[in-house]
Amino acid sequence: MFRGKRVGSHLHPSMAHKILKAATDRIGVRGVSTHSFRRTALTMMCRKGINLRVIQKISGHKNLNVLSHYLEVSEQEKEQALSTISF
Repeated sequence: MFRGKRVGSHLHPSMAHKILKAATDRIGVRGVSTHSFRRTALTMMCRKGINLRVIQKISGHKNLNVLSHYLEVSEQEKEQALSTISF
């Protein structure tokens, strides 16, 4: 995802984690990780209506069941979904 020092290489995930941790420690932010950014990005794509199979390909998940554990659903989203039901 992030370009490495050598042309054509990319940053190893553990190094991205170390860089992010150092930055958040410097400014006193807790609870942030590369994993939380990943979850947020996948959830945002889902909320924008991106096809789940496309999100699955981007994220590299083997199946949709595993991907579904990454996608957050807010109370407001649940309420909006239920409000579409008319009796």
